[in-house]
Amino acid sequence: MACMQVMILAAGRSTRLGSLGLALPKPLLPVCGYPAVTFVLALCRQAGLHDIVINLHHHGDKLGKTLGDGSQFGVSLRYSVEEELLGTGGGVGKARALFSSEPVLIINGKVAADVDLRAVIAAHAQAPRGTVATMVLRTDPHPELWAPIGVDTDGKVMSIRGQSVAHGAPLAPRMFTGIQVVESTLLDRLPAGVSDLIGDAYIPALRAGDRIGFMTMTGYFAEHSTPGSYLAGNLALLANPDLLSHPPGPLVGVDSAAQIDASARIVPPVRLAAGAAVEAGAVVGPWAVVCGGGRVSAGAQVVRSVVWSGATARGNTVGTIVAPEGPFLAETTPPPQMV
Repeated sequence: MACMQVMILAAGRSTRLGSLGLALPKPLLPVCGYPAVTFVLALCRQAGLHDIVINLHHHGDKLGKTLGDGSQFGVSLRYSVEEELLGTGGGVGKARALFSSEPVLIINGKVAADVDLRAVIAAHAQAPRGTVATMVLRTDPHPELWAPIGVDTDGKVMSIRGQSVAHGAPLAPRMFTGIQVVESTLLDRLPAGVSDLIGDAYIPALRAGDRIGFMTMTGYFAEHSTPGSYLAGNLALLANPDLLSHPPGPLVGVDSAAQIDASARIVPPVRLAAGAAVEAGAVVGPWAVVCGGGRVSAGAQVVRSVVWSGATARGNTVGTIVAPEGPFLAETTPPPQMV
């Protein structure tokens, strides 16, 4: 099972991030100082999954430069470059030329999740014969916001995007995490060119009576699709780094290679990465991340904010993502309590 290949979806335009998405693609958003996609790579490595394909389009050059051949992350990476954005289905379809075998595990490159990918693979391997895919789902207090997946008590998906094969009792709603194991028989439904994996493969399979299985995860999950959810994801991990069993590195604390002026004040919880710089009289925290190459200027105060590499926080910075292109105020709820 550990030999299964992985495909990481990383080609989207990041439009929900607004101006931030013009600067970086979602998989490179720094979460507690690490590119989001490295959280996925850490999950794969922990599960013994080393053969990984990543599709590229928006800022694909930055992704390739950051990740290289994957050796620094303990995996082997190959890339499927999309000159034209092909959608989730088209992207997977194009990348199939790089798959040595199927089924394949697919995961979004923007998530941080506490899920055992070995258990996901095992759930699919143990599913009844003819199961064309296993979707990893989670409960959500507002499933209607996410086009909920309806499931039954026998481990089957019964409705997707309002398309249902169920009769009788209401179905239990779940949110799709984007983590899935898919068989060739499902991928064969994809048309050539641009396509949507859900609309062009899953829904036709559901209508045709194919069995689609699911596994419900219960651990932490964040998808960093908007400025608010991105900032909230950083704050959540500062509050409780144990939410993730296998992060890419320490999620809280001051790295020994951070440069902190003796007159600066650090108020936990914070994450100051190697190469972060805090100048004289500055106050960093609580609830602050300064990435490697990020700077907090003299006398500044940074609270509930993330300072990116190449950016400088000045003055009173609260609830803000500080990028080289400028500060972006991110609407967010008050910080979670430390535990």
